[in-house]
Parts: sequence; structure tokens; C-alpha cells
Amino acid sequence: MDFHYRAIGTLLSPFREKFGIPRQSLMMNEARGTIKLNPDPQYALALKNLEQFTHIWVLFDFHKNGRGPWHPLIDTPRIEAGERMGVFATRSPHRPNAIGMSAVRLERVELGAEGGIEIHINGVDIMDGTPVLDIKPYLPFADRIEDANSGWAHTDIRRYEVVFLSEVLATLKKFEDRHPRLLALIEEMLAFDPRPTSQRRAAPIYESSSEGLKFAFRILDLDIHWMVRDKSLMVFDVKDLAASKS
Repeated sequence: MDFHYRAIGTLLSPFREKFGIPRQSLMMNEARGTIKLNPDPQYALALKNLEQFTHIWVLFDFHKNGRGPWHPLIDTPRIEAGERMGVFATRSPHRPNAIGMSAVRLERVELGAEGGIEIHINGVDIMDGTPVLDIKPYLPFADRIEDANSGWAHTDIRRYEVVFLSEVLATLKKFEDRHPRLLALIEEMLAFDPRPTSQRRAAPIYESSSEGLKFAFRILDLDIHWMVRDKSLMVFDVKDLAASKS
């Protein structure tokens, strides 16, 4: 049986590409986003009392995954897993139905926002431009299961020290008006080592063989260039993509 759903809106987030997106929601305090609802005269009523909740569930479509064959076994973001996992035992986007679900913090609802209703959230792990299918309140008494275990994902995610060259700090300061708390967001992203599993497994940050390796990712309208230095992650350059297009 086939089912067809219409998106209720679009999620706007800092993450313009898959590289660097948090591996779970609520991992970062600076990962802010906005759900821009589509025009519908009923949506204002549908949001009544939502702001009484601190957190919500966002159901969305993995629209950048394509609609090709799905993968029953996948490599997880956790390199310590040691083996490929069944997709139903993971939160991978490569599923029979490309539906995602994230719990996020609800900051505020703006019914009178320019261009339509906006729902401002934090702790997002969702790519910019993602179609949103539904919103539901997070209920601690029902959604938090006290005796639940973590299955195979039983270890904490390692964090690394992040440092910035002085000239990079000066450059980022120029973008504060355009992107408030940008420095904190970049630091949070890098602290978890945002590289794909294959790269993190082949070249761990803590091994001397990784010294000097260089990488980059896109956040908002910036390219962030960083390298491995003394078992930490050092940001050595920032490129303003908005300026290059003007």
C-alpha cells in the first residue's frame, strides 16, 4: 500500500551539506533552526498551546537521499561499532521510507512572521531546506523510558579540543551581526569530529599519522577550513561564500 504526504513546511538550518551535521539532535546548544510553515489558514489554530512545551518532535523527509535502492546494512557514525548494522537498528537516512524524526528544543512560535508562520527550535540535526511532515509535542512521562538501554551504541561520543588561529577569530568576529554565536556553533561542530565514518576510522584524530591532515565543511554561507594539530582540531581559514557571489 502506498501513502502520500504533503509537507507542512520547510526547515531552515545552518547545515547546507551533509558533512558536519550533528549525528543526533540536541547534541549542540548552538544548532538553531526555523520551521517555516507553508501557507494554510488552519495552521495558526493547529499551533495553539504548542508553546507550553519545552521540546517537540519534528518528522521530516530525507529529501537529499534520493529515491534509489535502500541499504539493509550500513556503516554507523560510531567507529567503535566494529561492524555494519541493520538499518532498522540505526537512525541512518538510507531506509525503505526516508522518514526522519528528531527531538528538538522549542524556543518560540512567531505567528506573524514575514512570509508565514515560523517555529524557532534548537538542537537541530537536519539539513537546510528539509521538508517537514509533522510536529508533535515531546512528553517526558511518555517519551522518556527510564530503564531503556542504548543497544550497541553504548559508549559516549568522544569530544576533541578545538582551537582557532587569531586571524580566523578576527574574521569570524566580522560575521557576528550576520550570524550571532557563529564561533560557538563551529566549535561545537568540530568538537565531535564531523568527518564521515570512513575518514574517522582511517585517520583518527588521536593518532600521530593524522597530524597535518586538512579538511573543510560548509556552514551557513561560509567555508570552514581546519586541520589536525597536536591531537586537536585547528581552524586555519574561513571563506565568505556570500562575498564571492556578489
